[in-house]
Amino acid sequence: MSEYAVQFVAEEHAPDPVHSRGDPTLPGKIGIWLFLASEIMFFVAILGSYIVYRSGAAPLFEKNAQTLSIPMAAVNTVVLIFSSLTMALAVDASQKGSPGKAARYLAITLLCAFGFLGIKFFEYKSKFEHFTFQYRVSDTQVDVYDAHVHKGEKEWEITHAYKMPLPDSKAKFDMNQVVLTDIKAAGQPVPDGKIDPANVTNILNYGPSRNIFFSSYFTLTGIHGLHVIGGIIPLFFLLVHALRGKVFPRHTEYTGLYWHFVDLVWIFLFPLLYLI
Repeated sequence: MSEYAVQFVAEEHAPDPVHSRGDPTLPGKIGIWLFLASEIMFFVAILGSYIVYRSGAAPLFEKNAQTLSIPMAAVNTVVLIFSSLTMALAVDASQKGSPGKAARYLAITLLCAFGFLGIKFFEYKSKFEHFTFQYRVSDTQVDVYDAHVHKGEKEWEITHAYKMPLPDSKAKFDMNQVVLTDIKAAGQPVPDGKIDPANVTNILNYGPSRNIFFSSYFTLTGIHGLHVIGGIIPLFFLLVHALRGKVFPRHTEYTGLYWHFVDLVWIFLFPLLYLI
């Protein structure tokens, strides 16, 4: 072969843009960010609907929001913010290959998640036991009550009750529009006791069917609660593996991104529903 012959060298192919050094972003991280982008659009839609409804009935929303428990919601906010910290620490521990620390922080995050749902359960339970109703005292007197009701077969027990007289016993009273603050202002407190359910009419609890505010409240917080449950599932499996001495840094990071998003949504829900 001549010394001037050119030696053929196969041309190198361009590096794979996904699995090699061409692009350090892994498919899983791209996938979770695309998923979170779709979730952002979803929550923007329902939060935007809430804002539109509220702008059309601001007095109703403001009045009904006063029946919500700000202290319970504030505690839940602190719980979720703390869970974001422990989730970040769990991600860091898994990336450093420390299953013991990862398990500890994942367990704390799970406890915070269950704590959040537990507080929300008691808040929901309080709403479904909270009623506004008319009570016929006599043929000429009807009172409007706002109370927590524990229904029995023959008698109902009422607690935290207030009542105000109905000006006209034959008038049709819009129970959707009156709430605890109205009855407190125009009436008086009632000692805890028992009432005859036969004299109760037009009873309505503080559930999602009460009015547009509570429909919005239960929709927004209920969907957020489902997302919390959705985060509990991967957290549980990651914890089980960490207890067995295995860590999955990528999966833990992806779960952490989702969990931070869930916490961020609550940061918007708390002031919109409870404070404004």
